[in-house]
Amino acid sequence: MNMAARPANPALAVDILRVTTDLIDEKGFESLKLREVAEKLGISATTIYLYYKDKDELLDAAVDRAFDWFADSQEKAEAGVSGVDILKARARGYVSWGVEHPNLYRLMFERPQGYSPDRSGSRRRSYYRYLESVKSLMAEGVLLPSESVEEIVSLSWAMNHGLVSLIISGRMFGTLGQAISTEEAKRRIVHMVDASMEQWLRAWAVDGV
Repeated sequence: MNMAARPANPALAVDILRVTTDLIDEKGFESLKLREVAEKLGISATTIYLYYKDKDELLDAAVDRAFDWFADSQEKAEAGVSGVDILKARARGYVSWGVEHPNLYRLMFERPQGYSPDRSGSRRRSYYRYLESVKSLMAEGVLLPSESVEEIVSLSWAMNHGLVSLIISGRMFGTLGQAISTEEAKRRIVHMVDASMEQWLRAWAVDGV
């Protein structure tokens, strides 16, 4: 976001982004109206344009915020665990967050986004952390070494993404929140991820699981 020549009130810019993200989390990005964002903050809709040049720029910032939240949830999940349990914990954190926040997940992965080198690193933070964990476990002799480590991690990542996408689209258990509760969907997806990780580790762990 370019703040040059804009009012020096970073707190309001943060509040606009916070309310925007909350509304998307609740209703989805397609129905976002800047007027509603403004009403919740007690400002005029035109004030938003002093901090974000248009709706697309605000949505881009919301994507960044969602990816940070997504990565934070996985880092929190792995706290206090070690070895291969880190990979299991991160996988659980990934799918649990996706099911808990389906509208933000769809914003992150379904809204068309142009490539931006300034944003690609932060948006891929959770993937890079998972990749580094796998590389570290290979270096420590816990996992079998491989020259195809990025392909291996990408395959595991794609499985998590596919499961979340199927569930939040209603194609696996029916409409989330109607045919199945969020908590039950989380329980089932975590069980599936655990079973898949067990199979993955049997193939790649030096001593099996």
